[in-house]
Amino acid sequence: MKPEVRADLHRRTLEALNGTRPEGRAAPGEVPVDRYLDRGRADRERALMRRRPQAVAASSELPAAGAWLARDRLGVPLLLVRQEDGALRAFLNVCRHRGARLLDEGAGHSARTFVCPYHAWTYALDGSLKGLPQAFGFPCLNKAESGLRRLAVRERGGLVWVVADPDLADSDIDSHLDPLMGELEALDLSAPVAYAPRHYEVAANWKLLVDGSLEAYHFKVAHRNTIAHLFTDNLQIIDEAGLNRRLYLVKSNLDPANPPDAEGFEPRRHGNILYFFFPNTTVLVQPDHAQFSTLEPLGPNRTRVHEITLLPAAPDSDKAERYWQANVDLYRRTLAEDYNLSESIQKGLPSGANQVLTFGTFEYSAPRFHRQLEAELDAAGRAP
Repeated sequence: MKPEVRADLHRRTLEALNGTRPEGRAAPGEVPVDRYLDRGRADRERALMRRRPQAVAASSELPAAGAWLARDRLGVPLLLVRQEDGALRAFLNVCRHRGARLLDEGAGHSARTFVCPYHAWTYALDGSLKGLPQAFGFPCLNKAESGLRRLAVRERGGLVWVVADPDLADSDIDSHLDPLMGELEALDLSAPVAYAPRHYEVAANWKLLVDGSLEAYHFKVAHRNTIAHLFTDNLQIIDEAGLNRRLYLVKSNLDPANPPDAEGFEPRRHGNILYFFFPNTTVLVQPDHAQFSTLEPLGPNRTRVHEITLLPAAPDSDKAERYWQANVDLYRRTLAEDYNLSESIQKGLPSGANQVLTFGTFEYSAPRFHRQLEAELDAAGRAP
């Protein structure tokens, strides 16, 4: 974190602890309930996500040349391949002959080629078509144009980011992530190790999960049995960079009566830093590690969560394993409290009790996110 950013965060944190609300003149907000229920809207949201960078893996999952990962995201079959020169490439996991998947979902190492299980068309690690049986039967085939469809891919913050639309293969992913990604990487998170990955489903609209991540108003009640005592009640300091955000959640270990000076202020010790990358990815930075989570909408009332703990190094002892697992367990218990409430909200939305969900001034970031999402959907609808 740049010295001027840290100094500004220090100043605003002390002001907030002494009674100056950090949301300033933010207005309350409302979000129509039907935005969490409409199937057509859910389809449009998935289409929008396919056109924006999605974090789909940790870089450490592809450690050497020939390592590959095949997984689906947003209904798109992806293939990630580490090249001989160490670079990473991403493709659609689809044969260019008759459309069969090259590989089932999974991972492997030391691959030299990828062979389609239908007719044995063979592709090199760089996605080029290397050969096919009885090629004389395809006199008009242009091999140079028949390689795997390429996807935009970038490794940032220890994660692999992919744009799942092959028509956007030349997208500048950095422009969607910076400057906050650069700030995150400066926190010793440029090359973390993936630990305890998990994929599971929540019976709620993905936006309800986002809503809960953008405010600390619920901590004292919803997290009273887990983390509420660790944080100052209902206090978060929010900065935006385009559509992305940084939320600083102030810990109760920062004593306003005896605060550190600017030089002694350590953001990671005195709070948790949540980086939100629009529209559906968060990286929660804690004192010595981080938690990554991305939300994959499966429909208007179901979400698949992809989660990875990012460690500074792989555990090298039973003691280290126990330490990191305890951190993971607390994180998951806390998330379970959030997601159980989201499922409860989703069940009540169709009842007619509310036409809108109401957000207070200190919850302003959530309705603002909805306005930004609405604008992005409108712009996508107008695109040729």
